[in-house]
Amino acid sequence: MRLAAVYYDGRNAKAHPVTLCLEGDKLLLQGKEIVRRDAISALEIQPPLGSTPRVVLFADGARCEVADNRGFAELFPGADSRVAVLENSWRWSGLALLLVLALAGAGYLWGLPYAAQRLAQRIPAELAASLDREVLADLDGKVFQTSRLSPDRRRGLEARVAELVLPDPAGRPGAIEFRFSAELGPNAFALPGGTVVVLDALVELAEDDQEIVAVLLHEMGHVAGRHALRQMLQASAVGLAMAWYIGDFSNMLAAAPALMLEARYSRDFERDADRFAAEALQANAIPPGRLADMLLKLETARQRGLDAKLGAGSDYLSSHPTSEERIQRLRSQ
Repeated sequence: MRLAAVYYDGRNAKAHPVTLCLEGDKLLLQGKEIVRRDAISALEIQPPLGSTPRVVLFADGARCEVADNRGFAELFPGADSRVAVLENSWRWSGLALLLVLALAGAGYLWGLPYAAQRLAQRIPAELAASLDREVLADLDGKVFQTSRLSPDRRRGLEARVAELVLPDPAGRPGAIEFRFSAELGPNAFALPGGTVVVLDALVELAEDDQEIVAVLLHEMGHVAGRHALRQMLQASAVGLAMAWYIGDFSNMLAAAPALMLEARYSRDFERDADRFAAEALQANAIPPGRLADMLLKLETARQRGLDAKLGAGSDYLSSHPTSEERIQRLRSQ
């Protein structure tokens, strides 16, 4: 069998029309000005790439290109690896694509949360604290204003929180920050570094301090689980990887406020925070139902549009939406 090919000697770009055939364990290459025999074992046959010409590399730097892929396969049976054969099969390529998509989906659903959890435990406290400062600095003057609660009222709530018995010391907030926001209404949330922000409207909505403490304990459950940090890491996974690689966290710090505003806790995070709050409330002789009472008030305030400016904004920082299931679970404890 003779196969038409194009030969390049490796010294200039001139193309030489040639034919190829086998003579035992050697490849015979013949052209108008060229004849050469080379042991097949000394040749490098490059793997196929779609319908592009097949390439044979010689030990001295010469190369030969064959446009007839089918004829090439007949001349060199078994030259292609099993991987190369699979790569050129639509069926196996489709199965490989499905496998890649399945692995990507599994990585997103389980791998990314697991990696975020492990990374959150390794983030230095100084970096986490800087994230809190970045978030507050960005939101102050835009979304937040200085708290209108009296200094005595704020100190009283801080003292009450400091006296609480917690099931996990890691839930102790790094700081409690009070802010006023006419747009966001009653709310409280934990920042990545463990700071808990309390809005004035939440304090005003509560019937008594027990309801305020119940909400703060829920947020402290998020602090204990580092949920805010884990959520932010998941949302900025690509940016974090690049920042970790090049050692520049400035972009992640700049994006932190926006990521926090867009974050929504998962159901697992909410259950963990509710469980932490329920245990802490019981340890401090407060019925867990007080948290359910406050959740119901917050939900009612949102549904009724307690503040005309609230609207969709009530969900703007609502990283922990209420649900009938959560309320019933808390009342049953």
